[in-house]
Amino acid sequence: MPVLSSLHCPTLPSLLPTLLLGFTGTAGEEFQVNQPESSVSVRAGDILTLACNVSAHSPAGPVLWFRKNGPEQQLIYSFNGSHFPRVNQVENTEVNQTDYSIRISDVSPKDTGTYYCVKLTIGHPDMVYVSGSGTYVSVNGASHELFQVQQAEMTQTVSTGDTVTLSCRVPDSFPKGPVLWFKGTGPHRELIYNFKGGIFPRVKEIGRTTKAGNTDFSIHISEISLADAGTYYCVKFKEGQPDLEFQSGPGTEVFVTRTSSHIAPGAPERHLMAMRGTKLRKNLL
Repeated sequence: MPVLSSLHCPTLPSLLPTLLLGFTGTAGEEFQVNQPESSVSVRAGDILTLACNVSAHSPAGPVLWFRKNGPEQQLIYSFNGSHFPRVNQVENTEVNQTDYSIRISDVSPKDTGTYYCVKLTIGHPDMVYVSGSGTYVSVNGASHELFQVQQAEMTQTVSTGDTVTLSCRVPDSFPKGPVLWFKGTGPHRELIYNFKGGIFPRVKEIGRTTKAGNTDFSIHISEISLADAGTYYCVKFKEGQPDLEFQSGPGTEVFVTRTSSHIAPGAPERHLMAMRGTKLRKNLL
């Protein structure tokens, strides 16, 4: 969604202290923007309805919805026919319209914040006339998957020469930043794959990571050897200078077994040990 600064409107923090003082409408009555609900609680994945009604005899000018969450402010919806994914107008009467309620579908934690229904008057630029008092939205009852890097398998067993698939899903509610795969933990962990670039001959990504809203950061590792045994972590970073680690997945421990073609003749003991699996652990630092 476009940010507020892209509009020819005053910034939201400068609006809020003065908007609730009351202004005179065109019919000589006090004009009001009414948001009947001071707070709304909604479950993740559900549809959020935000109510807004304005007085009759509204002066000419648009009505906009804004969301404020800390220093962040966004334009959520404009009733001028522009396209806003996930947001729809509840009722569109056009003539003598007073209902400017909206619905937001597929709510997630990133939708938390205070929403303001704001009436503007036509000008160069348009000027704020009256704002609603705001509706605070909290998102609860979300599944843990919305808050965690998910690695579906705790363990994987693969034979030498084969390919292992390591799954990872990263919530799209997380802040911007890269996703990397590591083997082991601590300062000496080994970088296995970087979705932003690099040469990783045996590793291929599965998900469409260049697509907006992608959450799948799974990978294939081919031509597995005994040296590939260990624990692999899918790690989300937060964009910065430098990027900072935001959250790691729980890890997937990979066991590697020798195939029969790798068993030396006359070594039944080693064959038995290989069939039970070879496991490599790194010290956690």
